[in-house]
Amino acid sequence: MISRAAALLVVLGLTWKLCLACNDNSLPVTDGNGTRQLPVVLWHGMGDSCCNTHSIGAVRKRIQELLGGVFVHSIATGEGGPADSESSFFGNVNSQVEDVCKTLAGFPELQHGYNAIGFSQGGQFMRAVVERCQHTGPKAHTLITLGGQHQGVMNVPSCWNPSLNMTPSYVCSASARFLGWGATLPFIRTRLVQAQYFKEPHNIAAYKAHNDFLADINNDRDKKTPQYKKNLASLNKFVMFRFKDDTMVVPRDSAWFGWFNGTQLLTMNETALYKEDWIGLRTLNEAGKLVFDEIPGGHMHFNLEWFEDNVVEPYLRAPKHAGAKFLSS
Repeated sequence: MISRAAALLVVLGLTWKLCLACNDNSLPVTDGNGTRQLPVVLWHGMGDSCCNTHSIGAVRKRIQELLGGVFVHSIATGEGGPADSESSFFGNVNSQVEDVCKTLAGFPELQHGYNAIGFSQGGQFMRAVVERCQHTGPKAHTLITLGGQHQGVMNVPSCWNPSLNMTPSYVCSASARFLGWGATLPFIRTRLVQAQYFKEPHNIAAYKAHNDFLADINNDRDKKTPQYKKNLASLNKFVMFRFKDDTMVVPRDSAWFGWFNGTQLLTMNETALYKEDWIGLRTLNEAGKLVFDEIPGGHMHFNLEWFEDNVVEPYLRAPKHAGAKFLSS
């Protein structure tokens, strides 16, 4: 008859073997070169879902293949694919960001930090996670956004000016003003996702008064939140990709924090947000931690080979012998 002590040893032995089999993801994994890789967090764009095998699901799979099975979490804000996709149109972004922060904090795999990637509107949403939750953890090391709307959008897709799409300027101007008015209505501004980052340049007072998401994370209001600046400035690197032929995002330069002020398009460096360093962009830039890059083609038009060469290898793959740095941070 096996003693209780011997039985306990058997159980412990089986548990140890099972633990080895499932791999302890609480530490960064080691790739084929013996280099520890940080986990990755993804936030998809409008109309997509976390695990679509033809989009973000394929991106997640490719990252894991290239980085030795590294832990990758693809954010979902709805239960199941259809609900997740619907939540990218209808929902409260502040609540979604809050829930994501709680979810990330519960992952032991992220306790040593992670790299973050936001696709399209997921770019500003992922930035909001960094600004609001970086100090409580887990900590993002590198933030990468592809076609994000960091300064919001000011009109419907393709409605910019005659030189781009031959749309009469008065039609686009009227459209912008109408949408800007609609985005301030109580029922819309807290339920329609895209209204929560709509920024109509001719009515900034209403935007500051009623926009609860973008105006907050960009510190556009007179009363600033200093923690946002501290948190974003703590990044090791902030990489922003703009799509060269983007007509979906108006203006496309929003991906680089550019903004149309009603009369002219301002680059990031020309905005008060940058000059007065409201959220830490100037601090990052002066430290050489901001990267601006461009993707050929239209909005979200890229393939996995491009993603591997331009995102995974330069920004996600840890340099050799960098593991100790990650583990001690």
